[in-house]
Amino acid sequence: MNIDEATRTILLKLKARVEEGEDGSIYGDRSKAIQDIDALLANPTSGGVKSLLLPTANLQELSIECGWGSEFNELAAELEEMWS
Repeated sequence: MNIDEATRTILLKLKARVEEGEDGSIYGDRSKAIQDIDALLANPTSGGVKSLLLPTANLQELSIECGWGSEFNELAAELEEMWS
């Protein structure tokens, strides 16, 4: 599996979790998370991946609010390893 396929697989897993979860609240915005992931699926960049995974960024906050923060951390670690 090349890096593009691996990145796509993880981004699709993240998108599926966001889509099946709740809207979030003050800190996590579901529609923004989907928009950010779709943008990276269309054009994956190191900077884009890193900003998506930042601590206290929208996607991490949403994952914590929706109860899948541990899964987010695992997927984020995989992406960070590929894009560092």
